[in-house]
Amino acid sequence: MNLDALVAPLRADVVSGASVVARAAADVVRRAASRLPADSPSEFRTGMADLTGRILDAQPSMASLVALGRDVLIALDDPQDVTEARAAAAGAATAFRDFLQWSIASIGERFLTVVPEGSTVLTLSASSTVRRALEEAGRRGPLKVVCLEGRPVSEGRRLAQQLAAVGVEVLFAVDAAAASLLEVSDHVVMGADSLGDRGFVNKIGSRALARSAGDEGVPVHVVLDRAKFLPPGFPQPTDDPRPAEEVWRAPPGVHVWNRYFESVPAHLVTDFVTEEGVHTPEEAEAVRADLPVPAELREWADRWR
Repeated sequence: MNLDALVAPLRADVVSGASVVARAAADVVRRAASRLPADSPSEFRTGMADLTGRILDAQPSMASLVALGRDVLIALDDPQDVTEARAAAAGAATAFRDFLQWSIASIGERFLTVVPEGSTVLTLSASSTVRRALEEAGRRGPLKVVCLEGRPVSEGRRLAQQLAAVGVEVLFAVDAAAASLLEVSDHVVMGADSLGDRGFVNKIGSRALARSAGDEGVPVHVVLDRAKFLPPGFPQPTDDPRPAEEVWRAPPGVHVWNRYFESVPAHLVTDFVTEEGVHTPEEAEAVRADLPVPAELREWADRWR
């Protein structure tokens, strides 16, 4: 079984948000659960741990993939035979995918408590969780959304189109206009690929946006499901080089720096909105402290140090 080929589409997806990629990864686990060669539960677990590591390597900044691996490996603690192990892994992946679907709707409801009707909201990139939250707010009443483009692949255009298609008033702008547009914005809303020791990780430009929002007194809300909470000590890699040509086919002598993600300190955030409620940065930190970590995931984390 070619695990690299199975995981390759996850690495190639440079546009979708973390929740979309996590659902695709759950589907990869479900396919592998029935096809992975194994003669014993321990051999099957070893194979699943290998697959988990490859999935994490494909998108190392996305904590949802850590949560998926955690759920699958914990489900493999007790199976008595390979058949039971395959069912346990597939069941954990299915339950995880179902959780992601449910949490997006629940987060949308929680989001309504922090963004009043008639607000102007500024957002960056194209988080599917953010989109659903903004759609929910738009259904409740008047809402204006300022969408920044999300260079270099400009996924913000897709978000702008999706919101406009359901009747939300949208203003679209280049990323560099963020500070200027805060003057007409009531809230900043961003998604996150992870929440960990370095704060939250999101699209490049998020840190400058959060700092500027603080200077202007504009609250910053980060919407994310609990699967994106990382245990203490877990890595949040952001030094993942992407093709220079996405930014510019530069002439000789010009080197292009292209990264997709960066970390944003949690103290720049007003609150974290999850499926369970609205949390201060301190409350979110307490949740992270209690997360379990299977040994195989800890080994993967140690390789990134």
